[in-house]
Amino acid sequence: MLSWVTDGGLEIALLFHRGIDLPEFAAFPLVEDERAQVLRGYYADYVAIAASSGAGLVLETPTWRANPDWGARLGYDRAALDRVNQRAVELVRGVDAGGVPIQISGVVGPPGGRLRRRRAPGGRRSHLPPSAVCVFRGSRR
Repeated sequence: MLSWVTDGGLEIALLFHRGIDLPEFAAFPLVEDERAQVLRGYYADYVAIAASSGAGLVLETPTWRANPDWGARLGYDRAALDRVNQRAVELVRGVDAGGVPIQISGVVGPPGGRLRRRRAPGGRRSHLPPSAVCVFRGSRR
């Protein structure tokens, strides 16, 4: 059975390790200009980790804040958010995985970044975004 590595801490890594300013803590605007290269470098680091571990890799699109509430704060209307979400998926699909199996997960976070406590099936507690939307989930080999 194949083990999987996931990327994580994108915004923190961009801010503190790569010196990228993220207004409203949003990474999605980077896909629209030359700063997309920084995202490619971030993903390449995780490809190297997965390759050295013999694992597959799950990459998240940089779209957690690409929802109408946060988008409006950054000047993005719904059409612009649709465009940037599509570009984010295209960017991640274009990552050079060097033969590492890739799963792409694109999630748009909840309005205001809030998570609400909910009951999961079977009565378990979970913290789920109230309106998260799966943009894209697919595999690429």
